[in-house]
Amino acid sequence: MSKKLFLLCPLIHGEIYLKERFGNESFFLTALGSVFDFHNMAYADSLIHLLLQEDITEIFHVHDIESPFLRSVVDDEVTFGSGQNQFLSSIYKENHSEIVQEPNKIASLALFHMKHQANLILQHPRLSSLIIENKIALQGLLSQISKRKSIQFDLTMAFQKL
Repeated sequence: MSKKLFLLCPLIHGEIYLKERFGNESFFLTALGSVFDFHNMAYADSLIHLLLQEDITEIFHVHDIESPFLRSVVDDEVTFGSGQNQFLSSIYKENHSEIVQEPNKIASLALFHMKHQANLILQHPRLSSLIIENKIALQGLLSQISKRKSIQFDLTMAFQKL
């Protein structure tokens, strides 16, 4: 059975649902807004250690379309006065013209953020080589935890040329 690492926001309370859907060989790292700082060397080293120690085969970046954190960004509320909030707000502003055209602005922001985080992972010198060498899949998971639903997709596809 493959081992999976889920990167998610603690405010979505998704661990139980994800274990039910993907099995007990699941590991979780949480960060507010699902914003992970891969530039922090201590954090990156800990992540690398976990990937190797547990023989992780898939990394999932998870967002929930009912996330109170993402909703606060889309609604321009300063509910969470954090660096993560400012970071997601900057992604929202940079992609505003595309996001506002979508029926679900939270889902659209989540997808832009997942692509950004995947890009950071794939550009990180040690993380990217580890992922390539160990054939670790990089997945996105857009969920609606309250309804026990989610859509899984390959995040590396966003970087492939047609």
